Amino acid sequence: MSNSKLLNHLSGVQKLLEVGIIISAFVAIFITLSLFTFSPVDPSWSQQQWVAEIQNSGGRVGAWIADILFYGFGFLAYLIPVIIVSFAWAILWKPSFTFDVDFLNLSLRIVGFIFTFFSLSALIALNVSDYLYYPSGGLVGDILAQSMLGFFSLVAVNLILLTFLISGTTLLFGFSWIRLIDGLGEYTLNFISWLINLPNLLGEMKEKRAEGEDQRLLEKQQVLQDKLEKKQQKQAEKENKRLAKLAEAEPEIENDETEKAIDFSQSYEQDNQADDAFLSTNFIDQPEEQLPELNIDNIEWQAEPEAEKVEKEEEPVVAKKQAKTDFSHLPEHARPAERFVPETDIAPLPSIDLLDRPDKKENPVSQQELDNAARLVESKLLEFKIKADVVNVLPGPVITRFELDLAPGMKVSTVSSLEKDLARALSAMSVRVVDQIPGKSVIALELPNRHREIVYISEVLDCTKFHENKSALTMVLGADISGSPVVVDLAKMPHLLVAGTTGSGKSVGVNCMLVSLLYKSSPEDLRMILIDPKMLELNVYEGIPHLLTEVVTDMKDAANALRWCVGEMERRYKLLAEIGVRNLAGYNAVVKKAKAAGEPIYDPLWKPGDSMAESAPELEKLPTIVVVVDEFADMMMIVGKKCEELITRIAQKARAAGIHLILATQRPSVDVITGLIKANIPTRIAFQVSSKIDSRTILGQQGAETLLGHGDMLYMPPGSGMPTRVHGAFVDDHEVHKVVADWKKRGQPNYIQEILAGDADLDMLLPGEQPEGEDEIDALFDEVVAFITETRKVSISSIQRKFRIGYNRSARLVDQLQAQGVISAPSGANSNRDVLAPPPVKD
Repeated sequence: MSNSKLLNHLSGVQKLLEVGIIISAFVAIFITLSLFTFSPVDPSWSQQQWVAEIQNSGGRVGAWIADILFYGFGFLAYLIPVIIVSFAWAILWKPSFTFDVDFLNLSLRIVGFIFTFFSLSALIALNVSDYLYYPSGGLVGDILAQSMLGFFSLVAVNLILLTFLISGTTLLFGFSWIRLIDGLGEYTLNFISWLINLPNLLGEMKEKRAEGEDQRLLEKQQVLQDKLEKKQQKQAEKENKRLAKLAEAEPEIENDETEKAIDFSQSYEQDNQADDAFLSTNFIDQPEEQLPELNIDNIEWQAEPEAEKVEKEEEPVVAKKQAKTDFSHLPEHARPAERFVPETDIAPLPSIDLLDRPDKKENPVSQQELDNAARLVESKLLEFKIKADVVNVLPGPVITRFELDLAPGMKVSTVSSLEKDLARALSAMSVRVVDQIPGKSVIALELPNRHREIVYISEVLDCTKFHENKSALTMVLGADISGSPVVVDLAKMPHLLVAGTTGSGKSVGVNCMLVSLLYKSSPEDLRMILIDPKMLELNVYEGIPHLLTEVVTDMKDAANALRWCVGEMERRYKLLAEIGVRNLAGYNAVVKKAKAAGEPIYDPLWKPGDSMAESAPELEKLPTIVVVVDEFADMMMIVGKKCEELITRIAQKARAAGIHLILATQRPSVDVITGLIKANIPTRIAFQVSSKIDSRTILGQQGAETLLGHGDMLYMPPGSGMPTRVHGAFVDDHEVHKVVADWKKRGQPNYIQEILAGDADLDMLLPGEQPEGEDEIDALFDEVVAFITETRKVSISSIQRKFRIGYNRSARLVDQLQAQGVISAPSGANSNRDVLAPPPVKD
């Protein structure tokens, strides 16, 4: 059975199990209502009489069921609904269906249930009065109790039944009485020791409280003193500025103002000394509750009238100068257009200083802690009968990898099937088992760290590997499990598929890729088309010079953009063929070499009439084009099949033409990521997904469902079947804004209007199809008319078979026949058409 058929089978079994749970819940509710509304006068199994109205909420069936249950089980009848629901939940609730059954454990639980139920029925029958006219323990409990009383006394029967009851509950629930006794003893000893140490604890609490009150008192004094000093310093600076302005305006009073400044500085020092004395005498020895409230903000400082006058005189002058150039108070559409002038003294690429630097506190893990963790992993594996030795420990910023050497004969699948059990045993959020490490004969166990570190994008962008890579499409993803930067080349991928649930870090990962491209490439080397159905994630890049068009938010425009990419791809291929090169890099090298030699190459595809120029233009360097789609599933939902075929064509052929795709989606299902798209995009990145099925859809194997989220990813490079775990770099929104603003200083984008200005009629055509005129008659029209007038029958299928054409063309022929009055409109239940034209005249 293939994988797809097996998955369909399992999903069908899962549905049947869920239906079983629903039916069991309904039966339990019905029995509960019947038991609680039971009336002895209702007709039932033990009462055959006619009543005008049945009082039981379950009707006649409910009265019968309640009567039989009370007669058979007595008071235990009220537990029957609970038992039904519990058994349905235990047997039918299977989050992932499996055929593995522990028959020994199941048999013990069945035996325990029989012991518990029957012994409890007999105990109730012996010790509780009858219920209505039914036995309190039911017919079952009454028969057991009376049978045992014939051989044992009442006390012995109760002891025997209690033994069966305790043994049955132990087998049924897996309850350990020894653990209960040990736990109670441990809690008792701990409580006694706590009572003994209670006086010491109370004394320590009082000492800590007294130390805390002293510390708060000193902090409050320091805060008050700092506020007072800052206020006085500001006032002194303000007074000095005023004196300087007055000195410039009136030189003749310089000596007077200098004397005032000297007097002011002397008074300022005296005030400081007075304030210090005030604080030392009034606050040091007083408790916190008696401190007076000193509001620094309400202290009034007297300013000279001349200073206020100078400030008032200068304000209108400044406002008058700004009124000619400041249009910030106007709305954006009302502001006058300004000619953009790029800054000349600016670096060709943004500076790394625009990004946040990590403020890390060094907290390295000691070798002793790693050794203890390794021994813990070995002991927990031994509890599951897995003998393995930890041969290497690799601590990283987010996870720690333990490389395990399994004992001879131990299967890797045994360890992989215990991921959830190992996570529980090791008290971890999740555990990922790496069953194959290239170049090594060991497996790995990846455990999350207790304190997770953030991988900042500035760390990865500032590495040597990124700077030394000469490709214009160099991107950073983050750091691997050991903390080393992961730098990839989009040109070698050549397309990328990204998937992950909401909140897994997918959008941050896409932003990290775009920012790294902006730090590596200029607009001469790279141009981009950004498609953002959510209208929030990629709009921040609006206005950078790398864009070929505005950020696309309408999915109809997205289809036009993809169709333009297909046309550009075909144009570039024709150009490459004329030049005689195999890829875009070879084309740019030839063009550069020809220009350097003083013999530029002219466009071989130019024809008279293509432009107003008299001769063909010179060939220029062609940039690489990167198309980024932030939510691929939404575009597939709106645009549909034609979008899939456009993307497939680009993915199949566009590598040599220098066009690359980055597709991101939060729903990695087979209807979004089709087999045709997956076959042409070998490079994948999987963030955290919700199920193993989604992980297999994006990676072809499980593992993405055990990721930690927040940028934790599995990167599958091209030509490799084993994914690499990467901790995605974090780039904040304000960092993206800084980089975008820095690029806007260098120039404005040169948008190509033809990208989004697609023909409405062309939107419904797939690539390669040509539109037909509405009034154009098919070439086979006359032959079809002769055929149907002779046979006097018309249908789309008959025209297909006769003339060997497709369904679409045959349907258009039928519509043309109806428009010309040769046949009638469809009528009747079968939509039959009548031939209105007369039969052909035979010679």
